[in-house]
Amino acid sequence: MQVLSKTIPNLEDFRDYCRSLVPLMQPSFSTLTTRRLELWLFNKVHLGNGTVSPGHFDDRLYNFCRRIYLSCNIGLLTYHGKLNGGSSGLIKPHKDHAYAMPRAVTINLGEAEFAIDGKLYKLNDGDICEFNCKFTHSVPQILSVERFSLVLWQLNEAKGFRSLRGGTPSQMMHP
Repeated sequence: MQVLSKTIPNLEDFRDYCRSLVPLMQPSFSTLTTRRLELWLFNKVHLGNGTVSPGHFDDRLYNFCRRIYLSCNIGLLTYHGKLNGGSSGLIKPHKDHAYAMPRAVTINLGEAEFAIDGKLYKLNDGDICEFNCKFTHSVPQILSVERFSLVLWQLNEAKGFRSLRGGTPSQMMHP
């Protein structure tokens, strides 16, 4: 894992914006999570059958994500906290599904422990980190009352996963 940046510009404004998205979040269907709320961005992949469908899209997230990871065309915003009935942001050890290329970038709002490839890291508020999502990783503990995680990937076209929005963010069309 590599820390790309220690701070997000306008961190509190971005946190408030993420809070405004919590009512749009749905419970995760993954067996690796419990009571986790999530919102798929740009594209959504059904992890059971691999079907790609449209994810949530808005200009603010699109522009923010493009500045962080230009070629991302799928993302996942998750929440841990008390809004909307409460949510746990924990996830058990796993390797990401074949839909994703190995490079993943995570934006962390709050504090958490992140384990990858047998090593444990502390994610601080505002950290932006890059990691290989094909290595076993997890979030075993949340260390703050509230936490958002925004993970960005590029769909793996070689495995048949294609963006419904025209490809990379620079090619995406608005809905």
